[in-house]
Amino acid sequence: MDGEAKFVPKSSKAFNKFLRNEELDALKLASVESNKLWKMAGKPRSGPIFDKRQKAHVQYRKRIRECETQSTSSYTNELHEALLKKNGTVFWKCWRSNFEPKSKCVEVGNCVDPGTIAQKFAEHFEAAYAPNNPDRVQVLQSINQSINQKRIRVTKVTNVTARPLLQC
Repeated sequence: MDGEAKFVPKSSKAFNKFLRNEELDALKLASVESNKLWKMAGKPRSGPIFDKRQKAHVQYRKRIRECETQSTSSYTNELHEALLKKNGTVFWKCWRSNFEPKSKCVEVGNCVDPGTIAQKFAEHFEAAYAPNNPDRVQVLQSINQSINQKRIRVTKVTNVTARPLLQC
């Protein structure tokens, strides 16, 4: 185990990313060099140095987009082939490597128990929506009660006046 760690190189899934490409490296180098030349020339807004810088930058960005598209179509084709062949194992392996999150959050506030996490959320939001001034809350509640009592009286009066009068 110790020998493996010393001598066998390890790489992540993203190691063979589309950006690691000799052609892209050459285009990036050309873009960087033309940008340095442009800066040394005083950052002109027109002329052959400006045109060379712009052309190198556009070529580099365009090739990045092409490689990204090619990479996307590559795993899409892998998924499609696995579905056609009805190979569920290969399909799900490809799906997980491309679409599932790399890490899943299982800890919130140094807790892993779902009940404790829910309790912490409840406490947080209860504190967030607590009144700043309890005295002002009581004043507003008494005003609200007063308004509601007057509303009831008006409702009763309108109900009484809307009834037909009894005749003897």
